[in-house]
Amino acid sequence: MKIIISENSHSKGAFSSFTLDSKSFQNKKDGIVELLNAVLNESVVKNDNIVFKDNSGRLSTKNADLSQELTKMAAVIQNATINQKTFNIGKAKLLTSLKLKDYDFDQTVNEKSISALSLLDVQAFYNEISPEKTFLTVAGDVNLANAKVAVKNAFGNWKKSGIHEITNEAK
Repeated sequence: MKIIISENSHSKGAFSSFTLDSKSFQNKKDGIVELLNAVLNESVVKNDNIVFKDNSGRLSTKNADLSQELTKMAAVIQNATINQKTFNIGKAKLLTSLKLKDYDFDQTVNEKSISALSLLDVQAFYNEISPEKTFLTVAGDVNLANAKVAVKNAFGNWKKSGIHEITNEAK
């Protein structure tokens, strides 16, 4: 994982962005990132500080809560619940958003591309995600040393390349 930390004591909070390295995923299916984001959002249990959209997971919190919130975001990324239930809900929400045109998605993200994706497609794409194919940015009202510790605590045990375990049962 490539990590960027930027201190700004004038900022009103601490922010983090988990981003996929687009060069590592050039042969992905149209809409797969957006559908994975929709499924990951179903795994974020009642946490308004974390959202998955576009090509990233985003965290916005107070400096004092950075370590705890970053650990929660890392848990979702590393141990996502990708089963039929979360897939169906995420896919339905994404299709509704496309119909309402309430967000400016890339032109390859449309009803046809999303409808063509299966649970197995999303699980396979998720399994391709590993630290060496990602970036993590931490910025705002953060202390460099504390941010490094928070990142290490949150992502330090994430294994390089390999298959993530996926929960297939509906919960």
